[in-house]
Amino acid sequence: MFELFKKRDFSSYISDTIAFFKTFGKHFFKNYAIINGGFLLILCVLMYFIFKIYFEVLFANTGAEQGSYFLQYFNENFALFVASFILFGILIIVLSLLNVAYPIIYLQLVGEKKGAEITISEIVVRLKQNTGRLLKFFLGLLFIIMPIIILVFALLIVLCFILIGFPLLLIAAPATMAWIYLSFYTYLTQETSFFTAIKNGFSLLKQQFWGIVGTTFVVLMLIQIIQSFLTMIPYLIGIVAFLTSNRSAGWNTDNSSSLGIFISIIFIFAVLLSYFFNNLVIINQGIIYYSLREENENLTSNSQIDLIGTDNE
Repeated sequence: MFELFKKRDFSSYISDTIAFFKTFGKHFFKNYAIINGGFLLILCVLMYFIFKIYFEVLFANTGAEQGSYFLQYFNENFALFVASFILFGILIIVLSLLNVAYPIIYLQLVGEKKGAEITISEIVVRLKQNTGRLLKFFLGLLFIIMPIIILVFALLIVLCFILIGFPLLLIAAPATMAWIYLSFYTYLTQETSFFTAIKNGFSLLKQQFWGIVGTTFVVLMLIQIIQSFLTMIPYLIGIVAFLTSNRSAGWNTDNSSSLGIFISIIFIFAVLLSYFFNNLVIINQGIIYYSLREENENLTSNSQIDLIGTDNE
C-alpha cells in the first residue's frame, strides 16, 4: 500500500512520485480525463481554429502587404476575435485551476481513505466544495503574489548581465514554483486563509530548501526533456515528409494550408502534453508536502498510538 505520510529525503521524493503513479496512475488519469476532458476538447478546437485563421492570413496570396491584410482581416472579424480570446482566456483559467486542484484533492483522498477506492463522485464533490476557495486563491496569486514575483525575476534578469543572475534564476524558478504549490496544498487541505497558506508554504520551503529546490528542478528538467522529445520527433518527421513530397510539385496555397494545419496539430499536442505532465509536478510537490507534515506533526506515529489504545479496549 502506498504510504503518503512518510519522512523522505531527496531521492525518495522522486522515487515515491514514481511509486504513486505505479499504484494509482491508471485510476488517476482516467478520472482526470473524465473531469477535464470536455474543457480540453473545447480548448483544442478553439486553438485549432485560431491557428487556422492565423495561417490563412499569414499565407494569404494578396497584393496588399501582409501587415495591412492582417489588420483588414482583424477589423472585418473584430467581434469573432474578441469572443474567441475571451473564451480562450476563461478556458485557460478554468483548466489551470482544475489541473492544480485535481491532484491536490486526489492526494487528500488517498490520505483519508488509506487504500480504499476513490470514486469520481468524491472528487467532483470536493472540487465543487472548493470552487470559491480556488477563485480566491487565484485572485490573490494574480494580484498580490505575481507582481512581487515579476519584480524579483526582473531584478534577477538584470543581474544576468553580471553573470550572477544565471545561477540565482536556476534556484529561484523551482523555489518559487515549490512555494506556490506548497501554499496551495496548505490552502486546500488544511483550509487556512490565503495569507496563512502563503506563510506556511514559505515555512515548509525553508524547512528543506535545497532538497525541495533540487527535487523540483530535477523533475522539471526530466519532464522538459521527455516533452521536447515527444513533440519534436513527430514534428521533424512530418516536416521532412512534407518537404520531400512537395519538392517536385512546387509551393502553392494548398501546401501552405497543409503546413499550417500540421503545425497547429503539433502545437495542440504540445499543450495537451504540458497539462498531462503538470500532474506529475503537482503530485511530486504533494509528496514533499505530506513528507514535511509528517516530519512536523508525526501524524503516522500518533495514529499508531491511538490504534494501540483502541486495541487494548
